[in-house]
Amino acid sequence: MAPPRIDRYLKSGEALQPLVAKAREISMLSRRCIYFLPPELRPHVVGANLRGDMLVILAANPAVAAKLKLLAGPLGDTLLKQGSKVKGVSVRVQPSGFGGIAASQHKLAVLSPGAISALEGLAGRLGDSPAGKALARMLQQPAAGQSMTSSRSPKRSSRKASTTPSDT
Repeated sequence: MAPPRIDRYLKSGEALQPLVAKAREISMLSRRCIYFLPPELRPHVVGANLRGDMLVILAANPAVAAKLKLLAGPLGDTLLKQGSKVKGVSVRVQPSGFGGIAASQHKLAVLSPGAISALEGLAGRLGDSPAGKALARMLQQPAAGQSMTSSRSPKRSSRKASTTPSDT
């Protein structure tokens, strides 16, 4: 039996609805941007944030960022014509290991013993809530201490996950 998907838990929490809606909007705008761009730039660009009426997109390197800045005006106009509230596009460089859209499917993260301990404590404090149950199931998997996969990062890395206050 496959474990429940995280979106089921996200849909159930009223407090998370604005965050979920913004994430969906950024994802939709990111896809529209990708389709607008020339094919050679597509793997090197990802939508990152929506600040007011400005879409922030990340470029893999300064050369891609320069090309994107040239296309930012027409891209913003196209998004506006498609009915979005975006009036402009801001380009930022995301160097060091940016693998593009295709590489964003899986990230290998190795958790330290302190991080695992902190997550176990959080699962205990969350108790029988949907998030607590999901975290407990995740920690019970055999590879929880070895590696965990995620589909959120735009780069591949085998670096350790960021430390928690209990690790320092």
